[in-house]
Amino acid sequence: MRIIQTIAGTRLDHGGTSRSVPALCDALVGLGYDNHLLTASPADSTIACNYPDDKERVHLVRESAHLRQWGVGKQFQSQLTRLTQSQSNPVVHDHAVWLPSNHAVARFCSQNRVHRIVSPRGMLGSWAMGHGHWKKKLAWHLYQRSDLYKATGFHATSEQEADEIRALGFQQPIVVAPNGLDVPEQLPPRRTCDFRQALFLSRIHPKKGIELLLRAWKSAGVSSQWRMLIAGPDENGHRLEMEKLVKSLGLRDTVSFAGPLDDIAKWQAYVDSDLFVLPSHNENFGIVIAEAMAAGLPVITTTGTPWRALVNDKMGWWVEPKLEELTTVLLDASQRSRSELAEMGTRASKYVRQNFCWKSTAEKLAGFYGEMIAKV
Repeated sequence: MRIIQTIAGTRLDHGGTSRSVPALCDALVGLGYDNHLLTASPADSTIACNYPDDKERVHLVRESAHLRQWGVGKQFQSQLTRLTQSQSNPVVHDHAVWLPSNHAVARFCSQNRVHRIVSPRGMLGSWAMGHGHWKKKLAWHLYQRSDLYKATGFHATSEQEADEIRALGFQQPIVVAPNGLDVPEQLPPRRTCDFRQALFLSRIHPKKGIELLLRAWKSAGVSSQWRMLIAGPDENGHRLEMEKLVKSLGLRDTVSFAGPLDDIAKWQAYVDSDLFVLPSHNENFGIVIAEAMAAGLPVITTTGTPWRALVNDKMGWWVEPKLEELTTVLLDASQRSRSELAEMGTRASKYVRQNFCWKSTAEKLAGFYGEMIAKV
């Protein structure tokens, strides 16, 4: 069985899928499957991307300097023709929706009767559907709804995401398989400092709830012993907006921005922190939440993410993405002792290390691919 993972890009400044999809490829190849990755490389060659270890099974198309993603459709279809020819029952696993590459993959698979599994990657959630509403409404009626109805099946990273898919009326089989987790064998030592740190680490994007976080931080009146570090790549100038908000709220003494972090700096930021906060309006998984937990941090996040277990197993807080609720839990967390937060973090680390493994996720997905082939 040949498996072809398709995704618009794996730029390191574009979020969790740039890490999770190559990691899935590595896990499938490690299990002995003939797995390939088809993706676009940025027109700007200085932009860093992430690829699987087996480079011979990575197939790149180049974005146009002027058309960007709008210029890759035909190249994706040409590569898929090459990768599927002479193959018996190949499977294409397409990641994300809305983008030109996703539509090109859907057209190819429909025209050539190739099995296609779709991972929406959080892009069918209510917040995501409402963001950029008129463009998505137009795309939904022009091609996206039809493309999804033609999919063989869906992959969701949580039960919450599976419910979102069902709510849109799709009845195809769904496999729920969480992202795995890549944790360094040895975490860096914690650096000493004279304050306690809350960490936000993700894209600087409206979806991530940074404005809500800053307003709640101000409203909670968190002790001066605490600082907040906001780290991650800027998207569409949102960081500048948030820096202006920090100034207007009078938070410049307690809130700072670090920009994007490489893997070494990322894990250092986790271990140097006492608390992780990601008040996203919508996440299909939230890989940084799992990473923070693996590093031993209690987590504050919202019901827009699939992390109810934080409350069930006393590893953090899981609240509605509302100012009053986030304010309350920030104040609660900041008033806890170091030892109490550390105990919560220890439970969190044990939980994710036991439950999120790329090998088991790859095995589950490979089984699903086989089931979809057998049904046709």
